[in-house]
Amino acid sequence: TPLVDPITRLTRECSALRLRLATAERAVKEQSPIAPASDAGTRAPPSSARTPPTLGFPLEIHSSQSDYHSAPSPGGDSPRNPHAKQNERCKQLERSLRDVQELLRARDREIEILTKERDRLLSEREHDRKEREREKEREREKEREREREREREREREKALSERSFRRSRSQAPSSMVQSTYSFMSVDSEHLAQLRSLDVFMTKTDGWSGAQVIQAVEDLNAEITHFAASATETCVFERRAPPPPPSRSRSSTSEAMELAPWLGPGMAKILSTHDHTQDPLLVQLALQASVATCCARSLSLFCVGFPSKLDGLLSRVFSHMQVAEPQPTSSRWRALTHRSIRMLYPGLEEYAISELVTTMLRWSASVFTISGCSSPPVDGKDKDPVPANLRAQLRRIAEAVYKLAKVSREEILSTSFEVVLVESGNAFESVDMSNAFQEFQTGAAHAPIGSDRVLCTTELGLKCVTRNGKSVQPSEVGGERESEVFETRVLLQPKVVLDSAADAL
Repeated sequence: TPLVDPITRLTRECSALRLRLATAERAVKEQSPIAPASDAGTRAPPSSARTPPTLGFPLEIHSSQSDYHSAPSPGGDSPRNPHAKQNERCKQLERSLRDVQELLRARDREIEILTKERDRLLSEREHDRKEREREKEREREKEREREREREREREREKALSERSFRRSRSQAPSSMVQSTYSFMSVDSEHLAQLRSLDVFMTKTDGWSGAQVIQAVEDLNAEITHFAASATETCVFERRAPPPPPSRSRSSTSEAMELAPWLGPGMAKILSTHDHTQDPLLVQLALQASVATCCARSLSLFCVGFPSKLDGLLSRVFSHMQVAEPQPTSSRWRALTHRSIRMLYPGLEEYAISELVTTMLRWSASVFTISGCSSPPVDGKDKDPVPANLRAQLRRIAEAVYKLAKVSREEILSTSFEVVLVESGNAFESVDMSNAFQEFQTGAAHAPIGSDRVLCTTELGLKCVTRNGKSVQPSEVGGERESEVFETRVLLQPKVVLDSAADAL
C-alpha cells in the first residue's frame, strides 16, 4: 500500500543517520582537547568540518594531517596553538551532532505519525470488510428465511388443495367429473380460437424492403436491356419532313389506335420523327411499353387469373384494407393467392406466356409506328422472333410473376405497389425523377407543373401501410373516424419529359 513505502524509507534514513552520529561521536572522543600535548606530534589532527552536515551531505571525518604539519611554528610570524584548533573543531562537531540528533528526533516523530495513520487506516479497512461480510451474511439469512417461508406456503396450499379435493370427491364425485370435462372443453376451444387468430395476426415477412427494391431495380435493368437490343436489330425507313398539321393529326390518331398506352405526345413523336440516325426515341418508347405492361400485371390481384374474378377479388381486398387491421387483410390475401395457385397448377406458365405475348404485340406496334421496315418482334408474323429477344422477354415475365407472388404471399406488414406515371401528368420532383436531368440545363430551374411527363422508362416502388383510425370533423357536424394510411415512396420512377423530347 502507499503508506508502507515512506515509513520504510524514513527508517532506512534514520539508521544511516544514527550510524553517522556514532561515527562522529567516536571521532570527537578521539580528537578531545584533554589529550596530553606530548601526543600532539604523533596523533593525526582532525579533519576540517567547516560546513555543518545536512540530509544530502554525509557526515565524515577527513584526515587533515597535511594541515597539521603545514601549520606555522610557534616562533613564526603568525603563531597558533594546535589545541585551540582542535577545540574549535570539536565545537563544530558537537553542533553538527546536535543538528543530526534534532533531525533524527523529527524523523522519529514523522515515522510515529505515519505508523499511527497506517494502523488507523488498516483498522478502518478491516472494520469495513467485516461490516460488509456481516451485511452479506444478514442478506443471505433473509433470503433463506424467505425461501423457507415460500416453501411453507407451498406446503400449506398443497395440503389445503388435497383436503378440498378429498372432501369434494367424497361429497359429489359425478359433479366433479362433469366440471373437469367442461373445463377441459372450454380450454380446448379457447386454444383453437387463439391458434386461428394467430394465423391472421402475425406480421412475419419473408422478404425485406431492401430485397423488394432490388427486385424492382433488376426488373428495370432487364427492360432497358431488351429495349436496347431490340432497337439495334431493326432498320428504319427515312421519312420526309413533317407533314402539315392536318395530316399530322391523322397520323397521330392512327398511332394512338395502335398504341394507346403511349399517350398522344409519344405517339406523335414516333409517327413524325425520322429515326434512321438516332433511334433513341424508339428505345424509350419500347421501355415505356414494356414497363406499362409489367405495371398493369403487377396491379392485378392474381396475375393470369380471369379478369372478372380478379376484379372481384381486388374489390374484396380493398374493402378489407379499410375495414380490417393490416395483418388480417394481408393474411387473407396471402391465403387466397396461395389457394388459387394450388387449385390452378398451370396458372404460372399461362400467366408468363400471356405476358410475353402481350409485350411482343406492344413492341411490334411501337416498331410499326416508328417506321421500321421489318419489325423483328411481331406475334402474328410468320418469321420467328429472335431467340435472344424472346428469352429476354421471358426473363422479364418470370421476374414480374415472382415479384407479384412474393409481394402478395410473403409480405404481411405492409403492401408494396409499383409506381407508373401516366403520360401527360405534371412533373413532381418529390414523387418522380427526370431521366435526362443531367442533359437538360434549364429543367432544374423550371417551375413545378410547367413540364409534362412524356412516358415512364423505369418503374418505381411505394409501400402503403394501415396504421389505424383518426377522428376528423364531419361535414354535417360532429366527428367521424377515418382510416390512416401511411404511403412512402421507396424508389422513384424515372420519367421522360416533353422538353427532353424536344432536345433529342
